[in-house]
Amino acid sequence: MKRDRHGLTRRDTSALEVAKLYYERGLTQQEVADSLHIARPTVSKLLTHAKDRGFVQVAVVDPRENDQQLTEQLKQKYRLAEVRLVTVAGRGPMDLRHALGRTAAHLLEELVREGDTVGISWSNTVAEVAAALTPQPVAGVKIVQLRGDVPGNAKARQIATTYRQFADAFDAPAHMFHAPSVFATFEEKQTKVAEVSVGEIIRLGIDSRIAVYSVGSTDNGSVLFSSDCLSPSEKEFLLANSVGDICSRYLNERGQICNPELNGRTLGISLPDLRHKEQKVLVAGGPEKLAAIHVAASYGYANRLVTDVQTAQRLLTL
Repeated sequence: MKRDRHGLTRRDTSALEVAKLYYERGLTQQEVADSLHIARPTVSKLLTHAKDRGFVQVAVVDPRENDQQLTEQLKQKYRLAEVRLVTVAGRGPMDLRHALGRTAAHLLEELVREGDTVGISWSNTVAEVAAALTPQPVAGVKIVQLRGDVPGNAKARQIATTYRQFADAFDAPAHMFHAPSVFATFEEKQTKVAEVSVGEIIRLGIDSRIAVYSVGSTDNGSVLFSSDCLSPSEKEFLLANSVGDICSRYLNERGQICNPELNGRTLGISLPDLRHKEQKVLVAGGPEKLAAIHVAASYGYANRLVTDVQTAQRLLTL
């Protein structure tokens, strides 16, 4: 196909002409068709072509997401370095996760710098962050797994895809240990940690400058809580005593580990190590996560928060 010195085909130039008349001049599709002596369906097709080629880029500016008063109040209340807000188009949990992921991806692209190690704690929300990332020209980055997997999880392929998307976006290796989040005994976990490859990845996670995670809830919407990793009695205890988990570590309303024995069997970054991170990016929203977000932000487990406007408003009432 013949192209000019700008790499444009004849269809490209026609699409640009139509797009300028429609978007810049404000003509209707019929007026564009009459002006150029072409059929109206042709105008529609050329506008679609212009979008597909990237000649037309649509940006939706929602003033609610730039509520400076709300973000400043949250920053002061929780001593956060940054808060980014999202509004959700749609009513389902996937709509919320998609909005959170898109905004968190933009934040992460700004934070990551040359030579960084970025720790990732997989969740459905963090998977949306990965999906929204775009290739970044940053050298020497490493991606590292911060918590164990959930054996038998139907999302195993999605989990692997999430780490690969992070790695692809930053042209980085992904360091994963492929081990359970929770072991049957403390001794079994320690045996796993003693493996050289696993121990090295855990140390990488501890040394990472950036951690990206979401909080989990104590209900069956949580991948870990609904799994066989936890016994029925443990789930009953957590329902009564925990607000949710951070990197598979279940906390109470005072920000403390609520089941030390379970915590001892859990593989992943410890909460003290997470607290000492330079950048702790919490991506979470929705009423079921409210208490866990409040605890994570109150007790130093996050210094950058991406959440929805409704959750942000509710946080100020706690």
